[in-house]
Amino acid sequence: MAFWGAKLAPGAAAQVTPRSGEVLHLSQACMDPAAPRGSTAKILVEHGGEQYAIASLKEGGQEFCSFDLFLDPRTVRLLTIGRANVHLTGYFEPESDEVADGSEEEEKKTAAPEHKRQPQVVAAVKPEIEEDDDDSSLEEDVQPVAKPPQAKAQPKASPARPAEKQEEEDSESDEEEAPPPKRP
Repeated sequence: MAFWGAKLAPGAAAQVTPRSGEVLHLSQACMDPAAPRGSTAKILVEHGGEQYAIASLKEGGQEFCSFDLFLDPRTVRLLTIGRANVHLTGYFEPESDEVADGSEEEEKKTAAPEHKRQPQVVAAVKPEIEEDDDDSSLEEDVQPVAKPPQAKAQPKASPARPAEKQEEEDSESDEEEAPPPKRP
């Protein structure tokens, strides 16, 4: 893998020298550190006569954008529009069959099968029951399943009362509930 970088002025296109058997992996776009305050820049990929926006940068806001784009420099152009210089970085990577001819089928056929971890399945084992004429032993082994407890409804809280009134009511209720003392 070899590093690649380009500084693009507003309205300019990146000059990418294609390497035989390699594609460009575009990793990041970043505004120039000396970009004017509040300036913006858009990064475009041009392919087949069409332009596609892949990032919109703004000084003081979104000043960089990460990518994971594989581009064939023979068929695409990178350009910018706006008022700020943009730095593009990435690296060259060997071209795979998928990028070369667009065939994912071929790669799937030749790729080694992946060893994925299979989910574990745990089965409940039934106890073996000896067959005899007496069904009573069968009934002894079976136990009913308990139902899960259900949540009980919570009583509604009474509205909050001022502390003074609450204390008065508590003392009054205590007095009313207590029987008068018995005299001997």
